[in-house]
Amino acid sequence: MAIALPCGTVIAALLGLLAAMLRIGESNPLVIGVVFAVCFIFPATLLVYILVVDRSTMKGAAERPEESVEFGWYDKAAAGALGDIVVVAGITALVLSFIPDKFALDPGLLLAGVVCLAFVSVGVRYLIQRHRS
Repeated sequence: MAIALPCGTVIAALLGLLAAMLRIGESNPLVIGVVFAVCFIFPATLLVYILVVDRSTMKGAAERPEESVEFGWYDKAAAGALGDIVVVAGITALVLSFIPDKFALDPGLLLAGVVCLAFVSVGVRYLIQRHRS
């Protein structure tokens, strides 16, 4: 974390500066930059941590995590979730094809729903796999 936190803070500050320079939104550019920077500190720090930290330096970390029981549970959950998403997206596309244009839905909202469905499906399937073992 000694490397990840400062680097993540710098990355977040640069993203905030970029947002302020592009004048995203109609507010004061300084406020926009600060809000963007604050919102991106945590994700940027995690990104640097993932890219920089070597598993061999961590105490108690599995040498080959892809061979663990938990990875097997996740793999089965993700594979099942893909099927769920394909079925739900197909049914949704069929239903939306019959809805008139005056009831058009926001595509961003629909994609956010697909992402939420993926999270929920993987989570529930993972818990079921863990319970069965």
